[in-house]
Amino acid sequence: MSSNVSDSSDTDSTSPPPQPILTACQDEQVLSLDLEENDFLYRVRKKNRVVYVWVLGEGIIPPGYRTDSYRILLYLRRVPRWEEEWTTLTVRNGTHGLESTLEEFKPHGLNLAKLDISTAKFYNLSSLTKVSRIGDRLSCVRADDNNEIWVMKVARFKHEVRYLQQEVSIYSILSSAGFLLAPRFIGYVYEGTKDRTIGFLMEMISGYPPDIQDLEECRSSIRLLHAIGILHGDINKYNFLINEKGAQILDFEASVALETVDPTASQKELDGLEAKLRDKSGVGRK
Repeated sequence: MSSNVSDSSDTDSTSPPPQPILTACQDEQVLSLDLEENDFLYRVRKKNRVVYVWVLGEGIIPPGYRTDSYRILLYLRRVPRWEEEWTTLTVRNGTHGLESTLEEFKPHGLNLAKLDISTAKFYNLSSLTKVSRIGDRLSCVRADDNNEIWVMKVARFKHEVRYLQQEVSIYSILSSAGFLLAPRFIGYVYEGTKDRTIGFLMEMISGYPPDIQDLEECRSSIRLLHAIGILHGDINKYNFLINEKGAQILDFEASVALETVDPTASQKELDGLEAKLRDKSGVGRK
């Protein structure tokens, strides 16, 4: 689904939408949204739980209210069964007004059966405190039981799971190979129960994005990555950080694990580095 939505409406723009009587609660917050023309999916914090609301129909939440957490919740709190305990809620217009269905769709999560989790640590999202935002899916967090700051990456919605699944499988290979030029994998993040594992934690590393003078360091790191059978797949300049250890490699969502990296593919990735480091467009910036 796309995150773009039009603010246009067929109603008279001079007539404001009716105001709901209820007010939003302080322990409720819209965390993420995914909007289509008549199809709106919201990821919501209700107290200490994360739930999902699928709104079907353009008239349920006015166009100008669909992206603001406070305004969204003003309307969602009118929905039947909102105050009950549920994980997913589907909302639509019925014959006699708003209708809601509990658990009509399942919450998303990584396929843990495809991952080696024998020694993995799992962290409940509710036990992590957000320190700062890096991007839509990236943030710095701190666990309640220590002061160390980690980077958290999540799949907010189902269509993002396959990218996260690929990245954690690559981290498994990096860890097994003792690869030191990438952030250390810390553990998995789940929402309520482990079958809803929607993210992972990695070490926060310092450094700066490379410029052309760092070309050889970046090439050296990529060669070492190829040597353990991984083709990175997205070598923009913001997927490196330069520090005292060398060129650290980030973001393995587009990476491919192979028994042996084809020499032609390896050289193509290495040859593309120079243009990427000279790029001033900001493409790939988190």
